[in-house]
Amino acid sequence: IAADKEKKAAARAVRAEDPFWATEFSWPVTGRISGVFGSQRILNGEPQNMHGGVDVAAPSGTPVKSPAPGVVRLAEPDMYFEGGLVFIDHGQKLESAFMHLSRIDVKPGDRIEKGQVLGAVGATGRATGPHLHWTLSLNNARVDPLLFLPPMPEPATPDTTPMQMGE
Repeated sequence: IAADKEKKAAARAVRAEDPFWATEFSWPVTGRISGVFGSQRILNGEPQNMHGGVDVAAPSGTPVKSPAPGVVRLAEPDMYFEGGLVFIDHGQKLESAFMHLSRIDVKPGDRIEKGQVLGAVGATGRATGPHLHWTLSLNNARVDPLLFLPPMPEPATPDTTPMQMGE
């Protein structure tokens, strides 16, 4: 745990000044929201810190995409709590952290574009099932990622319209 803290602190020691975030954010993954920012967490009957991000349930292996441009500052496959973890520096002290990833497709220093695949949903680290935990921090203070997002797109539904002759 101590070594993980050092890795995270070192990754946060460098910050981009460019405002990569100055664009509309998009959902890194879509699915059922299974955890919301600010909710009280209980572990073994004991109150814990508030939930500092948004959880989106999705099948393991679902691609996770960057919600906005930035620079990868950390890409670690096996952190104790977070499991597969990626930090994206969106500039001007705005940072995304993506946790519980089953696969990481980027490396520190990579310049990332909005929509670029970072890795895949998993259940690594301290997780009870496959989901993406996304934390957004501004100047090291957690903020609700939902404040930066448009409504989640509706899931695709199969077209059940009967086919016409000749189609």
